[in-house]
Order: sequence, then C-alpha cells, then structure tokens
Amino acid sequence: MQPLLLNNATWSIGLLPAWGGRIAHLRADGLDVLLPISAEAFDPLDWPRAGAYPLIPYSNRIRNAHLHFAGRDYPLSAHPAAKPHTLHGVTHTVPWQVVDQSDQQLTIACKYQGEHWPWAFRAEQHYLLDGQRLSIELVLINLGDSPMPAGLGLHPYFLRQPGLKVRYQVGREWQIDDQYLATGVCGEVIQAQLIDADEGQAMAHYQSAWDGQLLLDYPSGILSLKASEPLSHFVAFAPADSPYLCLEPVSHLADAFNQPPDRWAQTGTLELAPGQRLQASLDFTWQER
Repeated sequence: MQPLLLNNATWSIGLLPAWGGRIAHLRADGLDVLLPISAEAFDPLDWPRAGAYPLIPYSNRIRNAHLHFAGRDYPLSAHPAAKPHTLHGVTHTVPWQVVDQSDQQLTIACKYQGEHWPWAFRAEQHYLLDGQRLSIELVLINLGDSPMPAGLGLHPYFLRQPGLKVRYQVGREWQIDDQYLATGVCGEVIQAQLIDADEGQAMAHYQSAWDGQLLLDYPSGILSLKASEPLSHFVAFAPADSPYLCLEPVSHLADAFNQPPDRWAQTGTLELAPGQRLQASLDFTWQER
C-alpha cells in the first residue's frame, strides 16, 4: 500500500491510515528516524515491528484480559502474542479514515465499538509540519454512556543508528515481571537516562515522573521530542541486537486501569465521562549540525 505523504524542507512522513493509523516512515533531512515499514500486507494481529502506531484507548497490557472498573468486571479479548493478556489497545488494528489533508497537514480518525473495549469511542490523530517541527496530536473521545478509563500513547520504532545516543530524565522506575507487567513495586530514580544505540543491548523499562523531554543525538543532528501532559510515563523496550528502539511516551503504567483509585495519580489512570475528550501532543524538532 502506498503511504500518504507529508513533506517540507526538513521532514518526510508517510502514513498508512488503513493499517491501524500507522506511520510508515519518518525522515529528517533524509535520515530515517524510524525503522521504515517494508511489509507488503498488514496483519492486525501480527503487525510490522517498524514505523509507529497510536496506543488508544490504552497502552501495553491489561492483565489476564480482565478489567475491573467502577465496581464492574469486563472480560476483554486476549491478544495471541500476549496471552492471557491484552496488548496495546485496539486502534492500531483497525482502519482509520482521512478527515482532512493538505501538503503539510493531515487529520485521520476512527470510531470503535466492539469486543475489544466495553465503551464506544472516537480516536483522532492530527499531523502538522511547521518548518523544523513535526507536531502530532492524539485525541480520545468517550462515545459511551458511562465513564471509562482512558489512556494515550505513541509506539515508535526508532531506527538504531551508528553513534546514536538517547537522553531523557525520569523520576521513578517500576519493577516488571516475566510477562512484562508491572508488579506494583517502584523505586525513585530522579536521574538522567542514557541509551547508547550502538551497543544493541536488550532493555525493558517502565518509568514515570518523566518530564516529557526526549533527546536523540545523531552524528548529523539532534532530534528533540517534547510530549505534553498526560504523557508522564515512558517505556523503553528493545530485544537484544534488534534494529530498533521502542521509546514510547504514554500516559499510564501497564495494567494501570486495574489499580485502585487511590493509586491512579501514581499509575496514570484517567477517567473520561461520556462525551469527554482526552488529548496529548508530541512535538518533534530537528536541528541539523
């Protein structure tokens, strides 16, 4: 499938709305920032580990595909790659529609009502090129008739590049079990994080109290990412020797929605009333050396 293209003097971005609202490629001054999608076909249950996709209405896993919220229990559909748990919401598995498009901006949207989420909702993605800045806005609207737990995030596969160093700062690290679920135990970090992309190490970090700033330092330039609230959580994941780094700005911890309300502020669960809107922005800025 041919992606929809947005271009300016700095950026080239290709989007695949029908493939779960994915970014197929992202280049800054000709440099592939993301591992490009090269797949010929799209399988919503075994998607390409490349490009980027939205995490709506939640990110990561819900334990045992079981949601307990507001005194009710909701069985969900487990994902084949994460059984018995769910994985990464639903919007990256369904087609999106183009709402508005010009040379340097694009809006896509989808509506969902089905077995993978107990509430009907609408999701939107807004893309805008403005000189050296690429702005992405993620939106979630509760179309159901009762409050629902809600989250947002982006799942990019950053291409490992020779000499690439990644820097960011968080305040909390969460312990993870062997099924990539947070145990509920966390420790204070409050320090700068450094990832050397040349080393090819495996990693799996669930972190929070993130200040929303991510810096990717390439030999040819610097890519800075500024994420707005409520994207105060951060996932850094990569298999050993993989060609990519998953550096994911998200609003909540894995399985946060099953946490008791007195932990929501810490784990990131948000509640959307019927008709209420949740949104977050991500601004990517490229500075050539």
